Amino acid sequence: MRYFTLLFIGCAVFLTGCDSQGLNPNDVSDPGIGGTISYISTIPPSDSLLDLRVVAVPYFPVDTLPQALIGKVVEGIIPFSGDIRATAISGTTASYELYLRPQTYYYIAVVQQYGTDVFSQWKVVSVYGYTPSTPNPLSVSVLDEHFTTGINFTVDFYNVPPQPFKVP
Repeated sequence: MRYFTLLFIGCAVFLTGCDSQGLNPNDVSDPGIGGTISYISTIPPSDSLLDLRVVAVPYFPVDTLPQALIGKVVEGIIPFSGDIRATAISGTTASYELYLRPQTYYYIAVVQQYGTDVFSQWKVVSVYGYTPSTPNPLSVSVLDEHFTTGINFTVDFYNVPPQPFKVP
């Protein structure tokens, strides 16, 4: 009799722990950010748009050389998206996703490689939260198992924000 009582209680606990659809694996998401990129200017010629990516920097990259930032990318400190040049069509808006480690990112930007030197010929073409009247970028805290949306950019290749690093 005790066996049936324990079995009944075990089944009751199991069944009350699930809703009518059971456990949903979609309730857990990988951490990261996403949003849109609006391209408002004409796209540069292909010889000066060699790469285009979203980067998330866990610190404000001021007073450093581009080579030092590339070193942080190589070391895995600065995560980046895949190449998004295919989405760069003048007058359109494209979606992007970037999966990240949970932490605060103080500088999220769209960057363009404009020359063949992968270690120095990069420029920032859009910064999350930047406008001429509010020049400080917005930080984003990425939480574990949470994907943050609404991190949107406007790219004008010919009117770029101030560059955060020293120009050699």
